[in-house]
Amino acid sequence: MRRFSWVLAAAAGGAIALAGVATPANAEVWACSSFVNTTTNVAGAVCNGGFGTYRVAATCNSAHYPYTRTVVGPWKTKTSGHPGPYSLVSGEPQGCHVVKAWWQVR
Repeated sequence: MRRFSWVLAAAAGGAIALAGVATPANAEVWACSSFVNTTTNVAGAVCNGGFGTYRVAATCNSAHYPYTRTVVGPWKTKTSGHPGPYSLVSGEPQGCHVVKAWWQVR
């Protein structure tokens, strides 16, 4: 019985040690670009390399408070081997004008 307890304790300790060194998988996207179309008041971003999740973020200016704020588009997921979908955000429903865009990675 004593030997069984020792084996059980050793197995539990080994599992804890392995859990401490295991790292989570990280997705990574690259070849990303963003744009602003002032005519349609839309900002967008797309990533064409790797795989993972990203979205567009844009600076949006208005004539009333808050004068400048950041608006974001929906999170999009790029799968490996396929072009990424566009993440778009419009300033129109926000009551502001998009002036600068970039992408955010999750």
